[in-house]
Amino acid sequence: MKKLYWESIEVNNQKFFFTVTEKGLNFVSSPGKYLSELFDFYPDRYDDQFMYDDSVTADYLSEFTDYFDQKRQDFDLPLDLENIGTDLQHQVWAEIQKIPYGQTVTYKQLAENIGKPKAIRPVAHAVAMNPDLIVIPCHRVVRSSGDIGEYRGGKETKKALLELEKKPIEKHALISKLPLPKLSQLGKSDL
Repeated sequence: MKKLYWESIEVNNQKFFFTVTEKGLNFVSSPGKYLSELFDFYPDRYDDQFMYDDSVTADYLSEFTDYFDQKRQDFDLPLDLENIGTDLQHQVWAEIQKIPYGQTVTYKQLAENIGKPKAIRPVAHAVAMNPDLIVIPCHRVVRSSGDIGEYRGGKETKKALLELEKKPIEKHALISKLPLPKLSQLGKSDL
């Protein structure tokens, strides 16, 4: 029996669930959906053992938190895409991960990037079948018409993610300026 460790993060009153295997992140839910959405992607997971163990999921939760706090643009966490998807889907998901933070590509460009310029519909289907929302940033794939297109997490969520990534990232000083001490604090009288 395979173990799946689950966790959730709440963003703007919307809860995202995610699951992690021993190999890596394997699912991120749509916001406001329950963990059971996992079975739409992995119908054979009914036999898996679901466990909550924050020592397993803490690094993943930290990366999601940093992303939503605009402290992170890329995810370093490992993914577990074993037993899901076709070769084309894996090719598309790998290409999606190359889309830079704050930028978008069209479905047509994505199809061209993987060397299948006439496969726009199958590429769009592969985007829709992405099990790891946000980490495999399919929200960055838009229609050629300029419309943002559909999104498993909902159009409003896609729009919010694109807007989040367009906001300028606040730079924080590594060392904050401290006030200089008065001479009297150094054991000398003020001048």
